Amino acid sequence: MHRSESMTDDRTMTDRLYTKQFFQVFAAVALFMTGNALQFHFGQYVAYLGYGMDTLGLVLSIAMIGTLMLRLQIGSWIDRYGCRPTWVIASLLVAVNAFLLQWVQALWLVVLLRALMAMATATVMTTVAVFAAQLAPPKRRAESIGTMGLAGFMGMILGPTLGDWIFSSAVESIWTYRLFFGASAVCSLASCVVMLLLKLPPKLRKESTGRTPSLNALEAGPSQFKVIVKHWPGIILLVGALFAMVFCVQSLFLERLAEERGFKDIKLFFLVYCPTAMAFRILLRRMPERIGRSRILLVGLLLQACGLLSLIGVVTQWHLVVPSLLMGAGHSLIFPSMVDLAAEGFPIEHRGAGTSLILGAGDLGMLIGFAALGGMIEAVGFDASLRVLALAVVLVAGVFALVQRRWIFARIARSG
Repeated sequence: MHRSESMTDDRTMTDRLYTKQFFQVFAAVALFMTGNALQFHFGQYVAYLGYGMDTLGLVLSIAMIGTLMLRLQIGSWIDRYGCRPTWVIASLLVAVNAFLLQWVQALWLVVLLRALMAMATATVMTTVAVFAAQLAPPKRRAESIGTMGLAGFMGMILGPTLGDWIFSSAVESIWTYRLFFGASAVCSLASCVVMLLLKLPPKLRKESTGRTPSLNALEAGPSQFKVIVKHWPGIILLVGALFAMVFCVQSLFLERLAEERGFKDIKLFFLVYCPTAMAFRILLRRMPERIGRSRILLVGLLLQACGLLSLIGVVTQWHLVVPSLLMGAGHSLIFPSMVDLAAEGFPIEHRGAGTSLILGAGDLGMLIGFAALGGMIEAVGFDASLRVLALAVVLVAGVFALVQRRWIFARIARSG
C-alpha cells in the first residue's frame, strides 16, 4: 500500500507543471526581467554622454561579442553545476555591473561593463529556459518555457514604465542615472534572493540545483564542441538570429524613434505588447503540441514582419498600438517553439548546451542587429531600416518552411 501511494505521488508530480516551485521560479524571472527591461532606456545614458545611435549600436554589439564567446561555456556550467548556482552567481554579477555603470562615463569602461553585464544576463536567461524544461513533463516542455516567458513579459511591462517615470524629468542630472542603474541592480538582487529561498522536490533537486558531475557533464572545450556538431539543430539557428535582430528594435531603438518623432514615452508599446503576448501564451499554450511547433513559429515570424512594417510612419505614441499587438503576438508564438525545436535533438545531459546554442544564435543576431540597425538608421532613417528588416524576416520564414517541408517528406520516405 505504501509503495502504491509512493508511485502515485511520483506520477502526479511528473504530470504536474504548475507547482509551488514553478511559481517561485516565475517570480524570480519577473524580478530579473524588470531590471533587465529597465535597461531598454540605456540609450538615454549614451545620449547623456554625448553619443549618437551608431555609437549606441556599436557599444551593445561589442557587448554581445563577449556573450557569444561565452555561450558554449554557459551550457557546460549548467550541465555541470545545475541551474540554481549558475543563476545566483550570474544575477549577482548583473547587479554589480549595473551598480558600477552609474559611476563611469569613459566610453571604454561603459563598453566593458555592458559586456560583462550582457554575459551575466545571457547566463541567467539560458538558465531560465533549462529550468523551465526541467520542471515540466516531457510533452509540456514548450508550454513550460512559454508560460515561464509570461514572467519575462511582466518584467517588460514594469521595466520600461519604471524607466519612463525615472526619466520624466531631470534627464541632464547624473542622479537620475544613479537611480536608473540602482533600480536595475536591486531587481537583480531580489531575483537572487528568491532563488536562494527556492526549495525543490527531491526528484528535481539533483538536476536543477547542482548534481554530481558525470564524465559527459564534465566534458568541455573540444568535447563540448563535438556534442554540438553531432546534434546541430540547423535552420532554426537562423530563425533565432533574426528573432533577436527584431528584438533589437523594441529593446533599444524604439526609444530613439519616439524621441525623433516628437514623443518620449514608450511605455504604451509595452503596456500593449506584453499583455498581448501573455494572452496569446496562455490561450495557445497547448497549440505547439496540437498543430506543431513549426507552424506556430511561422505564424509568429509573419506577425513580427507585419509589426515592423506598421512602425513605419508612427508619429504619436498611440500609433504604437498596432505594432505592439502584432509584435507581441509574434514574440509569444516564436520563442518557446524555437527553443524547444533547437534543444530537443540534444540528450538530456547536454540539454543546457542545446539551449545555450539557440540563445547564442540570438546573441549573434543582436551583435549584428545593434550595429547594423544603428548604422542603417543613421544613414537612411528608420522607415527604410524597418522595411529591410521586415523583408529579412519574411525571407527567413520562407527558407525555414521549405527546409521543414523537405525534412518531413524525407522522414516519411524513410519510414515507408
